[in-house]
Amino acid sequence: MHVSLKLGGLILGSGLVGGYLGWRDTDPTRLTFLSVGQGDCAVFQTDGYTVLIDVGPKNPYSDGGKKIVLPDLRKMGIDEIDLVLLSHPDMDHIGGLGALLKGMPVGRVALSADFAHFEPLLAHLREAGCAPAQTTWLGPGQRAQIGDFTLEVDCPEWRDGEPDNDGSEFVKIAGDGASAVFTGDADASTERRMMVGHDWSAQILKLGHHGSHTASCEAWLEAVHPQWGIVSCGRDNPYGHPHKDVLERAEKLGIEIARTDRDGDVSFVLGPHGWERRL
Repeated sequence: MHVSLKLGGLILGSGLVGGYLGWRDTDPTRLTFLSVGQGDCAVFQTDGYTVLIDVGPKNPYSDGGKKIVLPDLRKMGIDEIDLVLLSHPDMDHIGGLGALLKGMPVGRVALSADFAHFEPLLAHLREAGCAPAQTTWLGPGQRAQIGDFTLEVDCPEWRDGEPDNDGSEFVKIAGDGASAVFTGDADASTERRMMVGHDWSAQILKLGHHGSHTASCEAWLEAVHPQWGIVSCGRDNPYGHPHKDVLERAEKLGIEIARTDRDGDVSFVLGPHGWERRL
């Protein structure tokens, strides 16, 4: 039986989404980085809950939510989502939302409150069919308990007119000796700002901005000190992701790299010593 899950004023769980989630409580806690091409979608499953961090890309030629995310979720035995965290408004992170909402029940969709009046994002939410009552706008320092795991979300200050990458949510999932951190497309200056007053140390770090040289600065990598660095990017992408400088910084610090463009889906399950990769 699910218990209530609170994220600030947000309540998730059986009282909100109802029904059987399809993913059994006896299944292992799992973190999967889906291979969605040039975009992001990570799936966290524990204690019968399913949380998505970003939902894959959409462009005029392809809808990654429809073609990749939904089929992959169903293959994983998932037919209902408790929470979707959208890191920031870029279409390679939020484009698949419409297909996801049409394809299965979704409890809540949560975003940084600083984007609450950003019209391009609001237009996308309307087009995707995300009702205002289903949307939660998050301020800084949000926390929720999901089974034995803590979900922390902190939102950097962002103002209209600034690059929306700079408002990307910083997310940490931690529990049972396993932890992971996500930073959307935040750049190095935002990483440095967000280091102050936080413990971002984690076993897994999704490298910022798909491995761009604008993110994953050395100070940030040292602060997180991950065992694994995950790059979510498209094969032969035109941006040069992941950048060689980032890979060299990671190698210098002994961080093992996994890449969705080369490895496909990158999956970890909870073991006796934290996350263990499943090939």
